[in-house]
Amino acid sequence: MLLFYLSLLDTEKEKSKFEKLYGQYRHLMKNTAIGFLHDEYLAEDAVHEAFIKLTRHLNKIDEIDGHKTARYLVIIIENTCKDMLKKDGKHKAIEFDDSYMQSPAVASSFDFSKLEFEVIVEKIKEMPDIYRDVMLLKFYYNLNDKEIADTLGVSNAVVRKRLERAKKAFAATLSEWR
Repeated sequence: MLLFYLSLLDTEKEKSKFEKLYGQYRHLMKNTAIGFLHDEYLAEDAVHEAFIKLTRHLNKIDEIDGHKTARYLVIIIENTCKDMLKKDGKHKAIEFDDSYMQSPAVASSFDFSKLEFEVIVEKIKEMPDIYRDVMLLKFYYNLNDKEIADTLGVSNAVVRKRLERAKKAFAATLSEWR
């Protein structure tokens, strides 16, 4: 299967990066997919689709090891699973894993006190997943609207509207907290 993915890439540098990502994260992605789909074969299909999506956005990954990369790949697999569940009419709610946001590197990149940072993370966790994911992809991973649309499997217009609604909801939430 790895050879198939590598055939989608152009340069040796991309192929090397993808091989490392595949080796390091395929089990995490499969376990995440099994948790969503409760079927090993469907989970394998979801992982396959997610890795195909990843080949189109490989340039967004700077560092192989790290919470940011792991969370990005989890968002891709979660949304791939959601799409599969929607097709089957079995969409269900998910739990947000914020452990990657607890890292000191992430916390220190913001100009907030530790308490404010924890409250902001908590407020993001409370957002509906469609808004939370689009905010993370836009502001944490620095994806543009087209890349977000491709990652989530929705149109650019949907991404823009979700971002607009997410920003309004988040601003209101933070205003109430302050």
